[in-house]
Amino acid sequence: MAVFGALGGAVFCLAAGVIGAKGILAAAHNDGQRQVLKQVFTWGGIYAATLGGLILLLAFGVFPRWVYGLAALLWFGPLLPALAWTHRQLDLAEGPMVGGTPATA
Repeated sequence: MAVFGALGGAVFCLAAGVIGAKGILAAAHNDGQRQVLKQVFTWGGIYAATLGGLILLLAFGVFPRWVYGLAALLWFGPLLPALAWTHRQLDLAEGPMVGGTPATA
């Protein structure tokens, strides 16, 4: 029953992610921002799927329990730097630079 719940939850989260990604792409201001977002969704999706697979293997007892802590560090550790990078890239893609900062039209 737990496996079915985990798989159902994964399908639900995947569907929510696809719907959310489409909405975010539609809200992008220009093609440059869309390109940055597609890059984030591609690499972020691969990263999330890999860590999700790791958690699933943990649930089946393939790895020892301490690997769960490692997976949490691998997920939350790079999160803030990745968000900061994405924010900078989206600002840069928004328009030309004026005085060292992105210009807003």
